[in-house]
This record gives sequence, C-alpha cells and structure tokens, in this order.
Amino acid sequence: MRLTNRLYRTIVLSVCTSLVVACGGAEKDGFSAPGIDSGSASTSHVESSSATLPQLAAALEEPLNDDFDAIRFLHRTSFGPTEETIEALKKSGYAGYIEAQMQIAPTFLLPVTRQRSEPRWLEHINSWMKNSVNAPDQLRQRVAYALSQFFVVSGEGELGQHPNALANYYDILTANSFGNFRDLLEQVTLSPVMGNYLSMKGNRKPDPESQIRPDENYARELLQLFSIGLVELNIDGTVVVDNNNIPRPTYNQETVENFARIFTGWHFKDVDDWDYPSVEDWFSPMQAYPDRHDTGEKTLLNGLIVPAGQTAEQDLQSALDNIFNHPNVAPFVSTHLIKQLITSNPTPAYIARVAAVFNRDHNGQRGNLASVVAAILLDEEALNGFHQNSEQFGKLREPLIRLISLWRAFDGNPDHPQFDYSWIGNRLAQAPVQSPSVFNFFSSDFSQPGIIRDTGLLSPEFQIHNESSMVSITNTLLAHSVWRNNLSDADPGMAPVNISKLMTLDGDTSAQLNYLSRLILGKPMSEGLKKQSLYLINERHNANAQIRAEDLLFLFVSSPEAAVQR
Repeated sequence: MRLTNRLYRTIVLSVCTSLVVACGGAEKDGFSAPGIDSGSASTSHVESSSATLPQLAAALEEPLNDDFDAIRFLHRTSFGPTEETIEALKKSGYAGYIEAQMQIAPTFLLPVTRQRSEPRWLEHINSWMKNSVNAPDQLRQRVAYALSQFFVVSGEGELGQHPNALANYYDILTANSFGNFRDLLEQVTLSPVMGNYLSMKGNRKPDPESQIRPDENYARELLQLFSIGLVELNIDGTVVVDNNNIPRPTYNQETVENFARIFTGWHFKDVDDWDYPSVEDWFSPMQAYPDRHDTGEKTLLNGLIVPAGQTAEQDLQSALDNIFNHPNVAPFVSTHLIKQLITSNPTPAYIARVAAVFNRDHNGQRGNLASVVAAILLDEEALNGFHQNSEQFGKLREPLIRLISLWRAFDGNPDHPQFDYSWIGNRLAQAPVQSPSVFNFFSSDFSQPGIIRDTGLLSPEFQIHNESSMVSITNTLLAHSVWRNNLSDADPGMAPVNISKLMTLDGDTSAQLNYLSRLILGKPMSEGLKKQSLYLINERHNANAQIRAEDLLFLFVSSPEAAVQR
C-alpha cells in the first residue's frame, strides 16, 4: 500500500529529518534539518546514517516479511500482539500501521466507568483493563499509559473515592497523546484531579497576617517531574556541567516559590466554599478566582519577568509558555517516552534525534507528540537495536503489561461482570493510576544492583521486581493462564483466556512451540526454554490436551524470556 497523505509524509519526514539533525544539520536530498542551537548536542554522541532520506522513507513504507520484527513492533505500539494485528502490520508496514492507528477515534475511559450507576471503589481500574485489552486505538492507549507515568496522579488516597474523576483525568492524557505537549501541559495543570493531588486546587495568595504562604507542591513537581528535571540537559539527554564538572541546576528554591505564586487562585468551577466546598465539579477545568490570586511580579525560568497586575489566567499562560520553551523539555520528555516504549538505555544519539523532532517537526511545530511518537518508533535504533546491540537494547516488561498482553494474545475476557481488578495493584506491584507516590511506580534512573549497575546500565522496572513481587506476579499469571480454561464449562465467559487453538495443535510439538514463541516471546525461544518445553510435554504425556496446553502456556508466560521486551 502506497501512502501519500499528509500524515504519512509528516511521520516519515519527521523521522528522516531527525536523522539529518543527528548527523550535524546537513541538508540531504532537498530536505533541510530544523534549526537547533549550535553546540546543544555533543558531536561525540551522534553517528551518521548511511541511508539517504528516500531510502529510509521507502523502507518504512514497505510491507514486512518477518513475523518476529512485526511482533516486536507491536509489543512497543500496543498492549500486545494478536494474530490479526500481526497480519495487518505485515501488510501495512511500520509507517502504515502508525498512520492507521493515529486516525482511529480515541477510546475513552470515563464512558466505561460510568456504565455503573454507582461505581465500585477504584472502578477506573476495571475500565482501564477492559479498554487496554479491547480498544482498537492501541497505540494511543499505550502512549496514554506512558504519559500517566509522567503526569502522575494516584487513587491510592482520597482520589480513590472518585473513580469517575480519575477516569476523566486519564482521558485528558488519551485525548492529547497525539496532540501538542503545550496543550497537554495546560489541561493537566487545570485538572481538578491534579489540583487535588498536588495541592494547587485551593492554593491562596500570601497572607502574612494569617501566616498563609502559597503551596509549593505543584510548582515543584511540575518542574522536577513533569517538564524539565533538576539539571540542565544537552539535546541528547546528557547532563550539562560547569567548569568544576558539577551539573548545572535548572532552578532553585526561589524559582519554585515564584511558580507557587503563579498557581494561586484556582479552585473547582463555581465553588461555593473555598475551604469546605459542598459542590465539587471534578470534570470541568479549575476556575480562577481573582481575589485569591497573587498579582505581584514573579521571576521564572531563565530570568523571565512576569509583570505585576496580570490576571491568574495571564500568569498561568506566561508560566506554562516559559516552561514549554525551556531547552530541557525536548530531551526530558523524549527520554521518558523512549524508555517507556522502547528501551531502558537509549543512546544519546537516539535521544537527540527524537528531541530534535520535539523542538521542530517537519511542519515547523514544537511539541507535536504525534511526530515525537512516530520518531521514537521509527528511529533506526528502535527498529535495528535488537539486531545490532542485543546485550544493551530492550527493557523489562511491566507486570501489568505482561498480563494485558496475555489476554490480548489469547482472547482474554476482562468484560465478565464478575471480574473485579481492584486487587491488581497488590498482586502486580502496580495498577493504572495507582502509583504509591508522584514519583511513579519506579524511577526512570533506577539501576538494579549487580551486573546491571556494574555495567552502567539502567533498569527502571526492576525497582518493583523483587522476591515478593516475582512470586505474586507469577501466581497472577498462573491464575490467568491455567485456571478455568475449559471452554465447555457451564459459563465459558469465566475462562480467563482462550486456549482452543493451542489445544488443536496438541501432538504437533513444533507448531505449538512456534505459536507460543510468536505470541508471547516475540522472538524464537532459547534452547533452554525449548528443552524445558520438551521435558514438560514428555512429563504430561498421559494428561489430556487441555492440561498440556495450559502447562505450556504458563511455562512460556512465566519465563524470563517473556519478561523482557526486545
């Protein structure tokens, strides 16, 4: 299929342009690289691509012949491959798949959560599980999940009583997954859910007589976690240091205090009582209340002066524009998304290419997340890293994604009315929008002690992968791969997965193992796993086809090979 529309050109040319930027900004084949500050990326960290832009564009457009390349791509761009999506991707090619996914209307969480007139505690989790398995806009859903671990809120505390509000907040991330980062930043800031979680809602201007000072919570986390980070970065994500080799901070306490004053005077829309509202609008953006806002002069990032006398709305726009245009935003956001979708240890050259697209895509737009996501997925390191640097490339798969991937591959049924997944967090060490703190389930800079740390690599997901969680994760996968799978039961809807095809392959060992390798591993099995599988089949020779299929499925889904995304 030949794609010629504007979206396709934007996707491919943004990716190709990012490769040019990484090569030093030279012009090739009639395309000019977007302008970036000279010296913002260390030339020692970038490598030249030998392919010309038309060659790269053609390669991204071509259909795929390799099943495992297609499956690896689907593990990054969805919550897991299915037989149908594998074949569709092979026909469309990488860019065609992305284009088709970006054109699908968003599948939102709130309508599913509202199906219950009285939602259960943490009902948004049940809705999220259903959407993640069944929604056709899988790429958007996967990106929204990555954004939910960047703009973190949590139902662990008071917000757990408001599942509809949490679902509505998540829908902001879903709606803006392919939009502009500046728009997303503003909608997150004005969400009453975020306002509640990080204390911006009800934040008041200084009142020395009453010993009131603006709350700094949102201001601090917005800078540290949601936009620029603690230290200055080059465009390739490496840290900027001074003459004494000390990292240069992006801001100080005074900056935080000035931003805290910016974020005063906001509360629920049409709030009736500032301190004890009886009417709480969790679904409309927060409203500005002029008498509660600090109208004094403020000094923000890079010395920007916000003049006195502005309204709360004007101050907010000035502050968010100030953050959005900071040079750290591109590498900071790009690195997070790369780590979430592709690999825990991207090279600086990879980060630089993606950050260049964030700064300016082919249409000259800054912060276009559609172009950024495409650049991440279609970058040469993403597509070839598994083959070129298999020791460093990849990441540990999050336990929640492992479960959803199992359901997608084997027709899991999260829609059964008896199912309640509010327990997921306890068993998998994570649940959607249930982080234990604003710092997410795990730190993006975590490194597992031992060989990983000794070799200077990062392994963020290993922070929730310990002796206790390994047991509970394995038990959860056991429950959802083995129990109640007999499709002839009185209530087949209670079967967690459908193993009927796996059972039909019973007796053809090679076909069974290849089927499991494709859907679960995304790569050929190792000799060790093959040996274990053959031993298991031999041990179960007297059992029926269902038991053999269940045991094989569990062996694969609980294997270390299935726990790694490559």
